[in-house]
Amino acid sequence: MRDIIIDTEAKIRFDDAVDAAFGSDKALSGFILAYGQAGRGKSVAADGYHISRNAGAYVRVWQNWSQSAFLQRLLFEVRGSNEDMPRYNGNRCKEIVVHLLQNKRQPLFIDEADRLKVDRIEDLRDIYEMTGVPVVLIGEEGLLGLLAERRRIWSRVVYDIEFGPINAIEVATYGQQAAGLKIQPDLCGRIAEKSEGDFRLVRNMMLLLEKAAKAAGTMQVDSPMLDTVFSSRSWRRK
Repeated sequence: MRDIIIDTEAKIRFDDAVDAAFGSDKALSGFILAYGQAGRGKSVAADGYHISRNAGAYVRVWQNWSQSAFLQRLLFEVRGSNEDMPRYNGNRCKEIVVHLLQNKRQPLFIDEADRLKVDRIEDLRDIYEMTGVPVVLIGEEGLLGLLAERRRIWSRVVYDIEFGPINAIEVATYGQQAAGLKIQPDLCGRIAEKSEGDFRLVRNMMLLLEKAAKAAGTMQVDSPMLDTVFSSRSWRRK
């Protein structure tokens, strides 16, 4: 099975939003929100944009980061080099980040941003105000509540993209492109329903379906094959 990214509706809207914000001047740029339940493809879309376009600095947030730890990591990624992790204090890191972004404009991708304290979002607002670079915040639904605490942050949101559950058409596309499986629409609907739209669960189902299909000597998925995969585990989301 191939490790691929398919163009879901949400991913297309995400790509268009980042393109628009990055292609605009400071007055039309701002914060971009990509939010939704775990397993909806948010991080995959953001990481895919970052890698495919070789654009921007990408930070994946760790739990309970202090201001210094967060801004040190941000500076490390903005530099985009193999230098050692900076050990400046938070304010000095922010000053250097601003200087670098003023000289070379690039979007900032902050994954699992809902794990940040709101003061770290304020740090990002300071950076945006000085540079006009798009700040892309990726996280679960709690991200909306976090930003709603500060009107001055919320007013700078220029795009918000909700990543909803994967649908039957996207299941069919993913099965075909990732594993070469041919899955009828009604079975794709069952997969989407069973997985509750979770991309990770769909991927795991496809791994088992591919194995079953190869054992049967066909890439056409039938109902008994799918029933066997469904019965192999609970597939319940936590």
